[in-house]
Amino acid sequence: MTDAIEHVRAMLDRDWSISPKPSILDIANVEVGEGKRARLQDHDVIRIFETAHNEAQPELFFDFVNEHINLTIDVRTMRSRERLSALRDEVRRILHKNRKGDGVNADRVIFKTRTDLSDRSKRLFRYTIQAEVVKFAQPLPLVS
Repeated sequence: MTDAIEHVRAMLDRDWSISPKPSILDIANVEVGEGKRARLQDHDVIRIFETAHNEAQPELFFDFVNEHINLTIDVRTMRSRERLSALRDEVRRILHKNRKGDGVNADRVIFKTRTDLSDRSKRLFRYTIQAEVVKFAQPLPLVS
């Protein structure tokens, strides 16, 4: 089973269809100093990080849990508002395309919300998109 961030990153990278393709990375794998400052004039960026992780046990008598991993997909461009909309729509299309999961890395991928954080005075166009990766019935480790 792949980490939820890596699963979504790989999905975006694999299914991306509009050009030019942005830099798509787990924020933990970004070079020091690049986390907040990226060369946005050279390319668009998408950074992914975990916002929350919840493990829900459906009933007391079952030895399994459902995992709900909330991710933030941070989409940034300096090109234009139209380019930001195209990037947002492409992320949304890919998440909806893969919403049923693959049964190994995720059982559901849900597009939840988006927030416009654009700063037009700095010509930074930005959305943060909240997505949830759901993994059903993960067995609990046996305790001896």
